[in-house]
Amino acid sequence: MSAKPDLIPGIYNYCDRWCERCAYTSCCLQFQIESEDTSSGDALRGFDALNARFWEEMGEALVQAMRLIREMAAQHGIDPEDLDKETAFSEQEESFHRNAREHPCATASLVYSGMVNEWFAAVDEFLEAEESLLTNHPLSLDEHIQVIRHYQYFIYPKTVRAVEGRLNESSIAQTELQSDSNGTAKVALIAIDRSLAAWSVLYAEYPAQEDKTLSILLHLDRLRRSTEVVFPSARAFIRPGFDS
Repeated sequence: MSAKPDLIPGIYNYCDRWCERCAYTSCCLQFQIESEDTSSGDALRGFDALNARFWEEMGEALVQAMRLIREMAAQHGIDPEDLDKETAFSEQEESFHRNAREHPCATASLVYSGMVNEWFAAVDEFLEAEESLLTNHPLSLDEHIQVIRHYQYFIYPKTVRAVEGRLNESSIAQTELQSDSNGTAKVALIAIDRSLAAWSVLYAEYPAQEDKTLSILLHLDRLRRSTEVVFPSARAFIRPGFDS
């Protein structure tokens, strides 16, 4: 199967492990192996096209999320200029002489996963609904809640792996754009971007939880910028298939 011409070598190394939303399942060896039906190539191509449009819409939502963060920060007395200067979870001259799981970006990622659970619990308590928002929510929010829940526990292990990779890389490897740590950090950043976009939608839908949602948006934004400080070349990493 690895010799099939339509497969993209190594595409599964830097993906978000969400095959149902992937635009390249028909080109992925890992998906072909794991799929129960590897003969439905035509159906997969139609499926891919549908989800490519979904991620384009999420990209537009991310732009709106970043605008929202700055507008809300200003309303709460936070200088928008400071958002660009602050490194929050990391320092400009970062020391990697610590366990990857204790790294500020890793711990912030873990904190975020807990913030998500707290937010949904708070909404359920406020609405006093018999069913949780996770299982009983407006159809219009289904896609966005799926995005939040899929990446909730995804960002932390990817961040830890990226930091561990940087710890184990030689000084020469750390300067290489196509290092594994950069690729892994890029996947984590993409997950953060998409989570930010989804949360911006929920912010408008649940005004009673405005403060909690804004806290999550600001936390994710600081995590995003901190990760970019620690891995300044991550965004430029070229993932097989996705970026080339």
